[in-house]
Amino acid sequence: MKKTMAVAALALVAVLAAESSAQANSPIVPGYEVKFNLDIDQFDNEDEIVSAFHAVHDEDVNVYYFDTPEQQFRENGYIHRLRVYGSDKKNDLTYKKVFPNRTVDDAINEATLRGFHGDMSNYKFENDRKQGKDTFSISRKEKFKKTDDIHFEGIDEQSVIALFRKEAPKKYAGWDDTSWYDATLSRSISYGPALAKTYEGEYLGIDADLEIWSYQGELLAELSTKTPDPAEADAIEAAWLYGLTESGWLSADQTSKTSFVMDR
Repeated sequence: MKKTMAVAALALVAVLAAESSAQANSPIVPGYEVKFNLDIDQFDNEDEIVSAFHAVHDEDVNVYYFDTPEQQFRENGYIHRLRVYGSDKKNDLTYKKVFPNRTVDDAINEATLRGFHGDMSNYKFENDRKQGKDTFSISRKEKFKKTDDIHFEGIDEQSVIALFRKEAPKKYAGWDDTSWYDATLSRSISYGPALAKTYEGEYLGIDADLEIWSYQGELLAELSTKTPDPAEADAIEAAWLYGLTESGWLSADQTSKTSFVMDR
């Protein structure tokens, strides 16, 4: 009888262990986005850029960033972005945590310790590749309908800030300190808007996104693509770097779109 009970107990332990293993959170495995800025001066006009990459117009978007005048959020790796679409498409807020000057593995380890894992489908984990650097980021997008205070022709800043506060994920607002986050958000102002014209095209046989941003009389054109495969990201990065360099289309300034707006 005792032997039967012992066997049953061992079987139960094995079942519970299997269930626990099955329920274990998946590790964070980031996707990859390869990006290159184009040398605007090598093209006669925007239409020539679009034609060079066989691109088709997708959307016109007004893009705003929100931060304090001293950019305290950005200094601590927080990015708040508002996209307002010219079409009937829903607008969206993006909450993004970036880890500049950190290795991707180190950043993922920190995110894991803070409770993030690969099964969180409402978050995007990404390895951004630009300027020969790999930068890990965590982002979350919240969509909302157009309102009288937030539309393509203009926005009410306080309404946007209230929306950012309302929709802020707890893990994002509480990354450092919730009180600090709320106080910093309340002091935020808008940077922008930059008008982003987005296109779908291709380069060297690879599907590509083309974005042409205009802000304060300046232009930025970025070519990018995404893949879940690190080996494919390596191959695309090498091929595009060579091709853009050979054609003279590679810009010496590989600044981010965030910097393009917030550093002016």
